[in-house]
Amino acid sequence: MAATALDAAVTVVDDSSPGPFEGPEKLLEIWFAPSEEDVVARNLPLKGGRKGKERWNGLRQVEKSVWDSMLDEVCCKVLSVIEGDEVDAYLLSESSMFVWPHKLILKTCGTTTLLLGIPTLLRIASETCGFKGVWRCFYSRKTFMFPERQRGPHKDWTAEMSFLDKLFENSSAYTVGRMNGDHWLLYITPPSDDVLLPHALESSRALPPAKHDTQLSTLSASLDTTPSAFPPRRHVAPRLVPSRPDQTLEILMTQLSPAACRKFYHPSSDTAPYTSYPAEPVVADGGDAHALGAKLSDDLGLSAILDGATIDSFLFAPCGFSQNAVRGDRYATVHVTPEEAYSYASFECNFDFAGLGADADRGLETREAVKRTSESLQDLVEKVLHIFEPAKMCITLFVSDEDEDDAGIEKNARAHEGMRQLLNPHLEARYERVDRILYSFDGYSLIFAAFQKKDSSS
Repeated sequence: MAATALDAAVTVVDDSSPGPFEGPEKLLEIWFAPSEEDVVARNLPLKGGRKGKERWNGLRQVEKSVWDSMLDEVCCKVLSVIEGDEVDAYLLSESSMFVWPHKLILKTCGTTTLLLGIPTLLRIASETCGFKGVWRCFYSRKTFMFPERQRGPHKDWTAEMSFLDKLFENSSAYTVGRMNGDHWLLYITPPSDDVLLPHALESSRALPPAKHDTQLSTLSASLDTTPSAFPPRRHVAPRLVPSRPDQTLEILMTQLSPAACRKFYHPSSDTAPYTSYPAEPVVADGGDAHALGAKLSDDLGLSAILDGATIDSFLFAPCGFSQNAVRGDRYATVHVTPEEAYSYASFECNFDFAGLGADADRGLETREAVKRTSESLQDLVEKVLHIFEPAKMCITLFVSDEDEDDAGIEKNARAHEGMRQLLNPHLEARYERVDRILYSFDGYSLIFAAFQKKDSSS
């Protein structure tokens, strides 16, 4: 299993006004079912899926050319793809996309128009895969550094919420953190049964595709998408949490140290003082971007952090770095904008570093599980901060909750206590916490924490 480079010579063009690059990403996660097993059990009708991929189902049956049509509306392109055993990882010109049979994560930076791709995404899910609704939706982002440079609904959080509310019902939107400091924005819908064609798919048809000449525009006009086109299913009460425990960590870092920034410049750049590369790097058909990205990942220790994963890395010219990794059904993604004046890096991962997936079947005592999880998270955070050396950072941690019975509530309470300590004593001596908030949603708990480096003179 290896990444397939599709066009190593892709030129990334930002057609907005000249200015600095926006590092903080927009992050969309849409679930069409609680699990892959649920997708298989539904035996959904497939229309026009990938040829020769009978072992795949749900969203993974969608052809790359169809995803390209949706990504055109988002204003980004596919650089390479990892076809994993359980998830496909698309490395994009502006960040990443991950596709499972039952859900999709799309993360884009710069002035991309992520939300404008949702109507086409919903059409793909309905018309190609047979999904009849959205089980759950998450949209989030850190505050932009340069909001005035954004396009479409992304210029303002209120406009983003308004756009999403045209598609989804019963949503909740949050500003997490200090309004006059680093904060994080979240839009979330509750888990819902999708037996009936929901508001999201109906509303998506009322919104025309951003580009009328895309392949999906033709597909939308040619396929029957009425409820009668799908086989009936018995009513099933909505499941609150996914069938597999999930814990997703996101570290959003700003003001990277000058030394850290220099590492992410292409060796051909005149402004790059980073000299650990060969004096004459091998450039063959533009493929050096992946090779240099892989070497940089090894040199910095990112590959070691993601041990056992299939990794796809890309070093942009003159600067910038992107990386995807998959291990089983788990994923990780790293993105770096190293220009010192507005440097930014993100690390997102849901790997089971504590090894609790295997221990769950052996009945690992909850207190010990919480201890191991806390220690593994602290170790992971320390390794990431050692690479990027940020002056400021926001950390979000989403954890799927147990069922809401007495035993589940007790386990959740212990887990929340373990989640509170994200920095080990060594890091606590270097960083001060300026904010910490705990939210409890349907099926998930969220920890948000903001840190900044302590004044070295104090």
